[in-house]
Amino acid sequence: MPEHVQPKIPDLVKKLSLGDERAYMALFEIFTPKIYRTCRKMFLLHEDAEEIVQEVFMRVWHYRVNLDYKLSFNAYVLTIMKSLIFKRTKKMALEAAFKQYNIGHLPTCGNITEEELFHKEMIKFSKMAISTLPKGQQEVINLKYLEQLSSDEIATKLQLSKRTVENQIYKATKSLKQQILNNHIVPSDILMLFIVFMNI
Repeated sequence: MPEHVQPKIPDLVKKLSLGDERAYMALFEIFTPKIYRTCRKMFLLHEDAEEIVQEVFMRVWHYRVNLDYKLSFNAYVLTIMKSLIFKRTKKMALEAAFKQYNIGHLPTCGNITEEELFHKEMIKFSKMAISTLPKGQQEVINLKYLEQLSSDEIATKLQLSKRTVENQIYKATKSLKQQILNNHIVPSDILMLFIVFMNI
């Protein structure tokens, strides 16, 4: 539908919340291209991106009565999209890890949950990538992402200025992302999830 004849999004959302199927289809038509493009930018294949679009709008319809037309519908659907992508990629990462790293041989009958196993593998991948950085950057990035310290806390602990710490973090995260993309430090199946996990 051409932009100049599109109804106002809040009006469509209000109608959708009352069960209006035409409003639902209008929103689907308006937002599908954006969701699809965003999925593709986040490394999803064409088929996966299309499935995410369908899943997003299935949820929109299912929870339509809870919609608030005063809030951003764009932010709402993108939040759903990100959640679905994260869950999908997390599942792929677990499957890849089981196949490639023989996690299946680890004891899983105890108290080890899928979440714990996933987190353990992500820490493993993170440390592997971080080990490629200069020593000073390794120290800062470990404190930032693996020990969850703030820039101020890192500066105090290492007796550095906050600006120096932030500069090191910037250089380290930029280097990590570039090395992962260029040299495939981690399997491609978990590339996107690793970037999300490390916030790079």
